Amino acid sequence: MKKILVLIFAALLALSCFALTACSGETVDPGQTNQPGGTQAENTGATPENMINSYITFSGTSYTATDSSALKVDGSALTITKAGTYEISGTLDNGQIIVAVTKAERVTLILNNFTGHNESSAVIWVKSADKVYLEVKTGTVNTLTDGATYVFPTPADTKPNACIYASDDLSIKGHGTLIVTGNYNNAIGCKNDLSINDCKLTVSAVNNAIKGNGSVTVKGDADVLVEGAEDAIKTDSLDVGKGFLLITENAKVTVNCTDDGLQATQDITITTGATVTTYAGGNAVNCDGTVNIDEGTLTENAPQA
Repeated sequence: MKKILVLIFAALLALSCFALTACSGETVDPGQTNQPGGTQAENTGATPENMINSYITFSGTSYTATDSSALKVDGSALTITKAGTYEISGTLDNGQIIVAVTKAERVTLILNNFTGHNESSAVIWVKSADKVYLEVKTGTVNTLTDGATYVFPTPADTKPNACIYASDDLSIKGHGTLIVTGNYNNAIGCKNDLSINDCKLTVSAVNNAIKGNGSVTVKGDADVLVEGAEDAIKTDSLDVGKGFLLITENAKVTVNCTDDGLQATQDITITTGATVTTYAGGNAVNCDGTVNIDEGTLTENAPQA
């Protein structure tokens, strides 16, 4: 009987650990689950321990997980296929985390002293979801970097162009520190609405540091530092109710860029309590629509060397 129990335990342990091989070319799009998942309300606080579906720890090119039922390995990519909350820690060398759930599902990724690098694509790629919450755990420092050249999947249904790239709504929150470097194009890119709440965020990129195609909102006690980029924070939608950049509550934003500091197609607002300091080679504020900074604080400076 003891021998049988030992064999069962060994089998379960093997299922929770998979090797992630280095990406050398084409990747196959991961399948999506049809299993229902619940949606979750907007939550700016820390996620309770009992709400976490799986703890994932990376070590170089491999990982362990407390529950692998919603995880799928494809080459160097680890894909999350079900709605839920996943805490991520450790170091990922030349790999990728993909979120591919249904458009009705939401996923929370908690970064807990996580370091990730992908030489040929985004480190975190939201392929499909209703919304993804990227929670930076209190007291932790998390660092993400990409390479200067990307290799795209075939067929290339979508092409990530940022170290953190989301095809759907993305909310970055928490009270930890997140450092993102975009060596290929953008540091953080979102095709829909991007929200940054409370966390300390340091970004740099060869193109846009932070871009939300639909909109960008920086709020709460967020402390955002753009160390270097062409355009610092940008949104470019022409859709009704989109194309706005809102910096509000106690948010603090400091940008150093060679072109525009804040750029939006329809609306830029800085409300009372929020502060923005720009070191821009172009315009501190570039917007063809409405600009409202009377209630907030905007300080314009020459670009730093």
